[in-house]
Amino acid sequence: MQELKALCMKCRTDNKPTMQVMNNPVVTKNDKGRYSAKGQCSACGGNMFKFMSATDGEAMMK
Repeated sequence: MQELKALCMKCRTDNKPTMQVMNNPVVTKNDKGRYSAKGQCSACGGNMFKFMSATDGEAMMK
């Protein structure tokens, strides 16, 4: 599976969220056809969420 990076709201520097690697991402598609990923931050263990494009979502689901 590909490495997925997203903004972590808990890992902040200068009061701005930082990009972290998402552990165990679960990619889903909602009823409107929009892809999203949920997982945990590799640095702090906090919950992460990211909307994805259709091409990226389909590639991650394979």
